[in-house]
Amino acid sequence: MSALEETVITNKSVVKQALLDEVRLSLELNEYGVQFDIDGLKRLRGPSVAEDPYRREKTSLGFVLPHGINTNVKYARWTPYSIVVDGGTPVLLHDEKPITELAFEIPQTHPELEQVLSSGVKVRSLLSIDPHGQVNVGFSDECALKDKGEDCLFCSYNTRERDPSRPTIKHALQIAEAYDIVRRAGKANHFKISGGFVPERRELESYIDVVEAIREKHRKFNGVAVIGAPADLSILAKYKEAGYTDISHNLEVWDKDLFGFVCPGKARRNGGFQHWVDSLVASVEIFGKGHVHSNFVGGLDSKEPFLDGIEFLSSRGIVAHFGVFRPEKGTPFEGHRSPSAAHHWEILDRATDIQIRHGFTVEQMYRGPGSGDHTGRVFRIKTGDFHGDKIELYKFPSID
Repeated sequence: MSALEETVITNKSVVKQALLDEVRLSLELNEYGVQFDIDGLKRLRGPSVAEDPYRREKTSLGFVLPHGINTNVKYARWTPYSIVVDGGTPVLLHDEKPITELAFEIPQTHPELEQVLSSGVKVRSLLSIDPHGQVNVGFSDECALKDKGEDCLFCSYNTRERDPSRPTIKHALQIAEAYDIVRRAGKANHFKISGGFVPERRELESYIDVVEAIREKHRKFNGVAVIGAPADLSILAKYKEAGYTDISHNLEVWDKDLFGFVCPGKARRNGGFQHWVDSLVASVEIFGKGHVHSNFVGGLDSKEPFLDGIEFLSSRGIVAHFGVFRPEKGTPFEGHRSPSAAHHWEILDRATDIQIRHGFTVEQMYRGPGSGDHTGRVFRIKTGDFHGDKIELYKFPSID
């Protein structure tokens, strides 16, 4: 190996460690919060300061650390972290000592979302576009478990005020028309459909109607259906036959007893925990390794059992996604605390090692239920998927 090659490898390793350190810092900032002058930062970069009525801490701030790790933090009065503006540049401090300069993300704009469909509704009332180039459709704006008192305890899906212009139930032809607009504009390279808990038969029929309507215009299609575990596992193949490339059952927690407590409706109405797991395993035979997913709320399970679950799922070709548990306003978990940043980092570090060992790809880490960047960016850092001294935001490859 030449001296130049050794230098490149050494430099890459140094940047890799700096990136991982930034991820750990972002977790600490999420744990402790940051003190900042809300009005001053709004004047500096207004869209980065947001009022979130659904979180316990209503005011949040998004920014980018020097090596490209983006984060969103809550405002806190009693915290070692603060932000000051020095000559027009925001600077992060720890115990009043400068750590690093910050940058604000320029929010992506999508004028296509304001287009009006033939039915008279706007595109934005049917779908959204995430920063990775995925189109997200929430088929139902309400979870049917609410009326039964069986909501998942962490979920605020039914407590949020909804945009009155958004239809409660969306129709396949409307979704296909909206998707066609954003796809032709080059904004959509992956598709995800999910929603609140809906009866199994209606979910199957509706999701298949959607993909069939889309494929009348676009034969090439990458998309994930986020569904509950069906009572009859032979139904899984129908999603594949219709055109979905991926499928997800969101278990939310791995501990069987905790599953019944945290997700009572899912436990009672979809055959119980083991049936959910059996459905995930059966799905791999249909969709293939890396095309079956499950989402978890990081921090609800105990550490070692959760990592055992990641190993179990990964060994069977199932991609486990998770983020950081944040107690939501209006839910039974409001007022609870998430585990420490050190706890979240150890799970993230060890889980991504497991997923790398089992041979998943970067794209598979971002497909699925939608929390991919939490694990995906650490996966990318460890596998060297970055250039120079920064990691860029992941984008799905074009399918056109």
